[in-house]
Amino acid sequence: MKKYEIIKNGLDDYTLKYKDKEFNFHSDIETMKDMQSVYVKAKEKMLFRLVEQGRSIKEFSKEEKKDGKTYIDNSNKNELEQLYINLETINFMDDICKKQFGMGYLDLMNDIGLEGEEETEQFSTDLIAILSGKTPSQGKKDK
Repeated sequence: MKKYEIIKNGLDDYTLKYKDKEFNFHSDIETMKDMQSVYVKAKEKMLFRLVEQGRSIKEFSKEEKKDGKTYIDNSNKNELEQLYINLETINFMDDICKKQFGMGYLDLMNDIGLEGEEETEQFSTDLIAILSGKTPSQGKKDK
């Protein structure tokens, strides 16, 4: 059983309920735009940081010639990019939670009582889906 419930109240209006608390929040175009720019911001921060260090993203790709063919391993580059995307996503979620719920992302998850990776991922997935304009599958209220 989930420790929280997200109820759709109207077109872009929702209620987050957990324990004895309720927070009304909404999705908006500005939030959707910010969410869509997470990848670009992450990549930009990564590239600026590398340039500051006198490095290049190409350093993280390995080229290997074998049997007359050239193979490029981008696993290190992809891992570095994913690290920056994850960090930027957490920053985005923290900002949104402060704006919508008056507390940071980690504070909200702790307040709800979420434990473990599965519960926190499910909450994050639900919240991101709603903020990007998708309706949660449970807890709908017709109006």
